[in-house]
Amino acid sequence: MKAWTTALVTAWLVAACSTVAPEAGSSPDPTSDDSAAGPGDIGSLPAVATPAVRPAIAVGPGPGGPVARARAETDAKPTVEVAPDPLEAVVAKLRVLEADPAPERTTNDKHYIVSNERRLDLYRPEIDDRGGIILGVGSDQNYLMAAWAKAELLVVVDFDQQVVDLHTVHGALMAASATVEDFRRMWTEGGLDDAHAAVRAAVDGRRRGVELVALYDEARPVVEKRLRKLARRYEELGVHSYLDTPEHYRYIADLHARGRVVAVRGDFTLDGVLRDVAEVLDEHEQSLSVLYLSNIEQYFTYKRPFKDNMLALPLAADAMVLRTLPGKPAGFQYILQRGEDFQAWMKAPRVWSVYAIRGLIKGEHLVAGERFMAGAPPQRARG
Repeated sequence: MKAWTTALVTAWLVAACSTVAPEAGSSPDPTSDDSAAGPGDIGSLPAVATPAVRPAIAVGPGPGGPVARARAETDAKPTVEVAPDPLEAVVAKLRVLEADPAPERTTNDKHYIVSNERRLDLYRPEIDDRGGIILGVGSDQNYLMAAWAKAELLVVVDFDQQVVDLHTVHGALMAASATVEDFRRMWTEGGLDDAHAAVRAAVDGRRRGVELVALYDEARPVVEKRLRKLARRYEELGVHSYLDTPEHYRYIADLHARGRVVAVRGDFTLDGVLRDVAEVLDEHEQSLSVLYLSNIEQYFTYKRPFKDNMLALPLAADAMVLRTLPGKPAGFQYILQRGEDFQAWMKAPRVWSVYAIRGLIKGEHLVAGERFMAGAPPQRARG
């Protein structure tokens, strides 16, 4: 009796084991309701008929366990080809453009290594989350707008080499700063040694490192003051920016880390870098979502090279042109304009000043701290 019972139990165990533990490499039935495949996996499984079996509850890396099932599911999924990023080719060409000649003198014989525009947030309703490519002039103000817009590429063109080089310094300090607090500390006296090390580590060549460290030392007190005052101003206004918001800071730091901040020496009034930038963008079927001119237009009249540069730039259908002009009390008015309206002004034969675009009449002054939406040229200006 005992022998018969033992034989019966043994036979039952053998049968159970052969059902619970399928051979390694076997596939679940794709037509079975009990298949381990999740939603969307059925179409990718091989059409192999296998006996329907009750799914096993297995633990560990052995045959039929979670590791084996995960491997089988991964092997069954088709390989997804990632399309090349078109901006990679754009960046590569922008980085080797030949710079315009350095100017004989800078504006007012000064280096504007920080901005004094304090209400760039007035642009936000039109630029937030626009994405795309921003082309701007100047220094730190471009980071504010690029973070708000979530720009994919930031191109800075400035005729002052110190401003251009300072973007390299900003990128080096961001690379060594995990948080915005770390980054802002780098601009203080207490972060000087760390900043020196970060700048040297970020560039090739001892001579280049020495040059940029010297630039950092010269710019540090001014930049620290600008960032501190701007952060305080925006805190008072309830405006968040890369200076106080981890997500915004990381966005700009990542743009730098991925090489998506390109600064080049260029003069908007010369036939040179601006035209080259336009050709690169056209060649790769890219367009600008934002063109930021700051207040450069107050220092020159519209001659042919400037107009041609502005007409050559490929602006997206919904592109915005941003500029500032001095106003009263001391400060700037923040002027916005649709890209197609701006380029229509550039085609007007007898328009030679930004103040014509602004519609300023004799004796009128602009009000600082306000925003203004400029329009298209009137018919009489079109010629």
